[in-house]
Amino acid sequence: MIFRTTLQLICICFLMLITSCKNDTTATEKSIIEGLTEVPQSEWGAFGTELDNLKFFDRDGTELSEEETDIYLSSGAQPKLYTDENDILKLGIIEPPTEEEKKVMEEMMARFQAEEEKLQESIGTPAWRFDLVDYDGKRVTSDDLKGKVTVVNFWFKECKPCIQEMPELNELVSSFKSNENVQFFGFSTTEKDQLPSFFEKHDFDYRIIPDSQSYAMATGVTGYPTNMIIDQQGNITFLKTGFIPGIAENIKKEIQKLL
Repeated sequence: MIFRTTLQLICICFLMLITSCKNDTTATEKSIIEGLTEVPQSEWGAFGTELDNLKFFDRDGTELSEEETDIYLSSGAQPKLYTDENDILKLGIIEPPTEEEKKVMEEMMARFQAEEEKLQESIGTPAWRFDLVDYDGKRVTSDDLKGKVTVVNFWFKECKPCIQEMPELNELVSSFKSNENVQFFGFSTTEKDQLPSFFEKHDFDYRIIPDSQSYAMATGVTGYPTNMIIDQQGNITFLKTGFIPGIAENIKKEIQKLL
């Protein structure tokens, strides 16, 4: 469904989220969403597969087909998502995009494509050098990458898509826990003193390296999350930006090629 792809692009945190100009609400729309709560766009990524079967309606209360919904979304229409009192995603409201929304979508897609193409130019080149301190206060440098397959994740604590993919990344770590030739680093742009409260609610089993903004900038990373793999010779072999369902399986296959 195109909606998932569109959502993934919108959830990439370097993109400006689009604000709809349609603030008026029809009586029919009010009846559909009565008792429901609108979800901020910054939190869409938290729903994952729930989006696959979400029903969409127009403002007159007519349920739209999947094809109609995809046409609207891929053209730039901005939906509104609603949850019930238990934070269960219930429905979406959408209408044809305005000319302004179409233009913003075109610009967003072009920017994402340009950023992704620029990153892909790094495949096959040496990874950028670094000298940082991890969450436990231990020094970690580029020399620690030598002879091992290194899986890197760039993230920050407010990034909903980053949090969304953490459970499957944790499973990936677990699947290679007995292999000393594979290591996992989580470069976070978040400062160390802001992370304890985050880890009280979320688990992330990568070796965490906070205060990594300078390294992210050096790599050219502007979108989060970004996943990268560095081979035993220190060269980048894999680099993907954005929330991608099943990313851990893609990373696992690449690791297995290198071992």
